[in-house]
Amino acid sequence: MAAGCGRKFAGGEIPARRCNLERFLEATTPVVTPSCKSKEGMNGWRQSDADDSWPFFTLGDLWEAFRECSAYGTAVPLVPNGCSDGVVQYYVPYLSAIQLYGGFRRHVGPSRTGAEESDSDLEHETTSSTNAFSAHETSESSSGSEASSDEGEPVSCHEQLLFEFLESESPYQREPLADKICSLAKRFPELQTLRSCDLSPASWISVAWYPIYRIPTGPTQRDLDACFLTYHSLSTQFAGASSHGPKPMATATACAAPVTAMCLPTFAMASYKLESAAWTPGWRDRQLAASLAQAADAWLRLLRVDHPDHRFFAARRAPSRRW
Repeated sequence: MAAGCGRKFAGGEIPARRCNLERFLEATTPVVTPSCKSKEGMNGWRQSDADDSWPFFTLGDLWEAFRECSAYGTAVPLVPNGCSDGVVQYYVPYLSAIQLYGGFRRHVGPSRTGAEESDSDLEHETTSSTNAFSAHETSESSSGSEASSDEGEPVSCHEQLLFEFLESESPYQREPLADKICSLAKRFPELQTLRSCDLSPASWISVAWYPIYRIPTGPTQRDLDACFLTYHSLSTQFAGASSHGPKPMATATACAAPVTAMCLPTFAMASYKLESAAWTPGWRDRQLAASLAQAADAWLRLLRVDHPDHRFFAARRAPSRRW
């Protein structure tokens, strides 16, 4: 990438000395408005032991942060190869996967042990897709069992898998993230009211980002047509936080104090059609992409999750090279 490329995007000047991958990660980082933690629990859920001074957000606040970009896309400023005029590529977010863990009285989520389901007001719902993108089943189920207690269980035996959704539909058949959440919340209303301070550090979400259009349009540049899965922690529990997984404190303190906004940085990522010359031209840039990809592999192994989108992306991952 040529030095001194100070051309203007629609949203401002191109940040210097940053690769396109870093620009993408910054543009797609969810930002929510935090609240102060009260001493009372919410809706019968067990209160966490987190310090009262720590901010938290509700899941409804997070979905609100995705509302506009679900309708119009998220603008990502990019610099094509050769440092030509900058472009702004728009990405639409889709819910790829979500798992909510916590030590609550109520349990809603799929059984991890194959046990029979308990009585519930939620129906077991399975859909399948034969599209080449992901020929898997989507599981949205309810069960009275706790997370598996087999030896090597990655999460605390006192924690429960409250809710799980793993998308398997073709990208062309999916609803944008905000719309999908609205559909799921009709059967699991706590998707709107649960608080980050009451969720276990094992709770996470994966967002699939697909490009929809670019400004200016001009000639099609296929080296920029990458798709991404970003992984974000949903917990802001600090006291007694688990030693595995992303550090919740880093998630909640990503924005400078005083905390008027809370960022949920990407702790892991998978990509598809990622051309290194366009997205990660330098050695440090390629190391960043490789580190995030390895973090996604490790996280899913830790929780023993078969994430359909990740399986598709990983199967088409370019072989690693020594730089």
